[in-house]
Amino acid sequence: MKNHIKGLGIISLTVLLAACGGADSQDSSTTSTSATSDKKLADKQELHLTAASEIPSMDTALATDLTSFTVMNNVFEGLYVLGPDSEPVLGAAAQEPTVSEDGKTYTFKLRDDAVWSNGEPVTADDFVYAWQKVVAPETASGYAYMFDGLVKNATEIINEEMEPTDLGIKAISDTELEITLMQPTPYFDQLLTLPFFFPQNRTFAQEQGDKYGSSNENLVYNGPFILEDWNQASSVGWTFEKNEDYWDAEAVVLDTVTVDVIKEVTTELNLFENGDTDIAFLSGSFVAQYSEDANFHSSLNATTFYIEMNNLNNNEKTELSNANIRLAIASAVDKDGYVNSVLQDGSESIDGFVPAGLASNPVTGADYREDAGNLLTYDVEKAQDAWETGLSELGTDSLELELITSDTEDSKRLAEYLQDQLQKNLPGLTVKLRSMPFSMKLDTVRAGNYDMAINSWIADFADPINYVERFDTDINRMNYSNPDVDALVDKAKATYDDEARWETLVEIETVALGEDAALAPLYQSADSYLLNPNVKDYYKRVFGPDSYKWAWIEAE
Repeated sequence: MKNHIKGLGIISLTVLLAACGGADSQDSSTTSTSATSDKKLADKQELHLTAASEIPSMDTALATDLTSFTVMNNVFEGLYVLGPDSEPVLGAAAQEPTVSEDGKTYTFKLRDDAVWSNGEPVTADDFVYAWQKVVAPETASGYAYMFDGLVKNATEIINEEMEPTDLGIKAISDTELEITLMQPTPYFDQLLTLPFFFPQNRTFAQEQGDKYGSSNENLVYNGPFILEDWNQASSVGWTFEKNEDYWDAEAVVLDTVTVDVIKEVTTELNLFENGDTDIAFLSGSFVAQYSEDANFHSSLNATTFYIEMNNLNNNEKTELSNANIRLAIASAVDKDGYVNSVLQDGSESIDGFVPAGLASNPVTGADYREDAGNLLTYDVEKAQDAWETGLSELGTDSLELELITSDTEDSKRLAEYLQDQLQKNLPGLTVKLRSMPFSMKLDTVRAGNYDMAINSWIADFADPINYVERFDTDINRMNYSNPDVDALVDKAKATYDDEARWETLVEIETVALGEDAALAPLYQSADSYLLNPNVKDYYKRVFGPDSYKWAWIEAE
């Protein structure tokens, strides 16, 4: 870990939201509303959903995936939550915080009626415990970097120069919480909606020890729902039950949400057509088949799919540490062919990492992708030239690489397409495929025991830094390292001149991708799906976790 400060910065937030069934925005000071006024409610308020992968972990200090975050977003609650319009509204906080004149110290008062599902009150110390747990080196949290340079002393704690108890957060009383930042952060409320800033019941979590977050019985909840029927080791589905002790329970209409892990599109479609699920995601020929259906919806996401290429395995350099080999792989895939002929769901090929539509130039209004340009295009001639150069530098005429992916139908189909493209366009390359459960793939990538992996990244908040910081030595999981890129990431996080910061954000991609081909961007995903028209106010966010708090089922 480098000894430096990583302050966060942000351009304008272009917050995107897909509101299924329509909704009205609410006052940002509260989320409570009359849940049933002017609504023709069905007798059974049950929502049936599917998920493409299992839940790897329900420990907010450990989870790094959207499946876990979506569940956490519906059973836990931080100081703020994202409201119906995707703007932060008060959650466990009773009122807006008092902020010091220098903009660095926030004092929050917690709601008196915020309680855990075991009846204990949500206290300021629960936030202290959870935050200290994230930054503690022994936790090895994938999101400790979000505190690094943001909260006082986080950098020193992560670098093992100070203790977790020195973190800039303290409980003044049971209901008063003081947070000290490194520098003024005007979008701090948006960060506080993220799961790794949520509280954990200190007493309960410590009693559970390593079992905490491994099953619904090893958790307590302070959000609109409680989790049932889930075990990390064996569950292929889970259930949400309305949390009657939730402070804003009046706003929650649904009694139950059931989720089944379904990895095949045909199975999901059959469930939808039989009325056994309220939403079915489409891909391939099914998109065209159902595109005229009255229940069809489609929207482009702020999600980039890409190939991670590991530079270091078991402390030894891999063939993928060679920039020409990486460039060859990144240039050898016909991405348009995949999205147009295979996916057919509205996804678009992408030649950079930051997705289109995420953020705009603060001066010209140009999209980030427009300013950064097409850095890694499909170009077989360029790919083969780089391949020959790379093989020569490695002193060989052939390579065998393994590509790992999760075991969903879509993931395996993408892997097979990549295998065909790479072996066809790069003579002497053999690509072996290995699929595994999503949680196992995450563990394998975290451990660095892989050659190539299919992955995706969706922003935690709408700013390019949330993508380009993934090239930083201390953050990426590819063992990619370029001191120039690290310096640019630090510069972007410490710069508060919008125009200068934007230029730095663009330069990061130019170096990391245009010069180093650190990863191979593939496509920006879209969701095409069928939705039961009786489901109302189901917030399927274009980035970040979906929310069920305001959803309801309309009577036939």
